[in-house]
Amino acid sequence: MKPLNKLGEQKMEDGSIWELWERDGELSLQHDGLPCASSFTHGSEESMAEMATAPITRAAQPQIMIAGVGLGYGLAKAMDCLRREKARFIVAEPVAAVLEWNRLYSENAPLWADPRVQPEVAHAADLCRKRTGSLHAILLRHVHARCELSMGDAQAYFNALKGGSLLAITVARRDKRLESTLMRAGFEVSSTLVPASSRGKQQRMHSLVLARRGRFVPFAERNK
Repeated sequence: MKPLNKLGEQKMEDGSIWELWERDGELSLQHDGLPCASSFTHGSEESMAEMATAPITRAAQPQIMIAGVGLGYGLAKAMDCLRREKARFIVAEPVAAVLEWNRLYSENAPLWADPRVQPEVAHAADLCRKRTGSLHAILLRHVHARCELSMGDAQAYFNALKGGSLLAITVARRDKRLESTLMRAGFEVSSTLVPASSRGKQQRMHSLVLARRGRFVPFAERNK
């Protein structure tokens, strides 16, 4: 068996520990020993980016927020879907070490040299409280069974989005309490199952929650 190598460790003020591990070229990002992202399982992140950006591929200056970067696969797919020169990809990542590990070790490291990428060492909800109706999509990656989203944060995401835009959230399995919180915040909510990864003998599935702020009006129909 190939050796397991620790590439980085960051202890937070609350005592929790973030670590980046590598084995045989595969990376694993962990928080207090629990896997949060890996270079093996990222299919649901890519599906999330595809679905969240599908309604806005014709936007001239799309602004996308990535809430928690993981190992950069959601960001990479969003950038591939929106190849606009004036697009902006705001990466809200509260753990500075995770941003640095992405630059140093991730296969998506070249993305950080792109001037359209704007990294912020902050929680996405805090950044959204400073924005009103400015974002075309928000991608929130969450891999554990329950996403502890407060009503205040849900409303911050709602207020930051343009009408018809999507907040997309990945979770390990369907979370009805999360969906209820989003609906009470004003979102129209649906969920679907997507493959966690296209690799491996047994296909695992993640739940993808799509929360829309109102009805989307196609660009061709606007200003008529």
